[in-house]
Amino acid sequence: MASNISMKMKQKQYEGHVVDYVTVSKGYFLIVSDDNSFQSILRGTVQKHLAITEDCMSVVSNPDHILKTIRDTSLRRKSILIFIERTLQGKDMGFLVRQLKNAFDFVKIIILTGEADRQKLVLLHEIGADNFITKPISINTLIEKIAFTIKPQGKLGQLIDLAKSMVTRGAYDQALKASRKILEIKPNSAAGFLVMGDAYKGLGKVDKAREAYESASDNAQLYLEPLKKLADLHRETGEIEQQLKYLEKLDRLSPLNVERKVDIGTIHVELGNEEEAEKLFDSAVNQATREALSYIGEISERIGHVYSQRDPVRAEQYYRRALDAKGDMLEKSDIATFNSLGIALRKQGKWYEAAQEYEKALRISPDDEHLFYNLAMACAEGKQFRTGAEHLESALGINPNFPRKDKTLAYNMGLVFMRAGRKDNAREMFQIALELAPDFDKAKEMLSQL
Repeated sequence: MASNISMKMKQKQYEGHVVDYVTVSKGYFLIVSDDNSFQSILRGTVQKHLAITEDCMSVVSNPDHILKTIRDTSLRRKSILIFIERTLQGKDMGFLVRQLKNAFDFVKIIILTGEADRQKLVLLHEIGADNFITKPISINTLIEKIAFTIKPQGKLGQLIDLAKSMVTRGAYDQALKASRKILEIKPNSAAGFLVMGDAYKGLGKVDKAREAYESASDNAQLYLEPLKKLADLHRETGEIEQQLKYLEKLDRLSPLNVERKVDIGTIHVELGNEEEAEKLFDSAVNQATREALSYIGEISERIGHVYSQRDPVRAEQYYRRALDAKGDMLEKSDIATFNSLGIALRKQGKWYEAAQEYEKALRISPDDEHLFYNLAMACAEGKQFRTGAEHLESALGINPNFPRKDKTLAYNMGLVFMRAGRKDNAREMFQIALELAPDFDKAKEMLSQL
């Protein structure tokens, strides 16, 4: 009971932070997304749940317009929080995150993503993302994410923010005092040591700055910022072997940063390690190539969607291009492309080819009940009802409630079981279809036949 009350109090506090951000701090939300569902939940959260009536948000569906929008908005608003899709219109938005942070250091950025590779998220955080939202998201979680992004929670967080602002103003003595206060409150605070290092560096005390950065790194093994500070410090003092050590640590933590690999390779050239340099340059080129091919794949998939309803032959060609472009880099996020390709093939009557594609997809995502269902439907189109029924069994083994997702889905499963001679399974599926839609005449008819 007490924990519920505490949670409710915290939620009210988060809500207050968001309301103050808009009404007191003149905050503004920019949504760089074509996801109507997310746009709707953010609007509903702000306007209905938090009752903020003033115009405090806008949508930018074309990323080419975002820089101008921020410039225009910053003339009348003090703070800007940007929600930006990890990929938009088939394009990775990492380049835009970096560009935004370089051009407008006052903006905060939340990345919107579905499932994503941890290494990709680490890279996005490194180049400027302040927080991440995995969609779909509830109203309470959305408010909490916004609150943590716009305002440090608690006195310690506020003191850290204050100390950082002192460094930015060049008030290094004050920042040093503030950092000591932070470390009194929390002796192992990586953020406190980081600010202390910045203050010492500003005061020209390089050795003390190095010690503080090393303490920050020791107290937060996955915190990239201290390692970057140490690498920069050793570069400025001409200690390239020490710079190399920290760049290599960063590369192990965030291996998708192509530019860093080139920097590391450059140092190896300076040190005469030609073989090591060549490996790194090859790795950088391969990574850049993978990113380029991934982009080609995303564009091909978009074109496939254009043709999906009117020309399944062309749709098939582009979906295949999308998958071929990924080569051996196929992952769970590509399952939708396999499904789209399967549909394009089935529209052409190529049920066997469709089944082959679904089987390839299952090698990537073996616990996906939707893939087993699609495979069963392809087999049914080829009159392979017993095989189709076996695939439906696999789908039900993964998710017994799968047929309850949709009346048509349950009905189709019933038809396959019925034609495979498995009357009990068929009866169960038709009954589920009628539970979901009592007036579903086709399901009634099939039940009467059984």
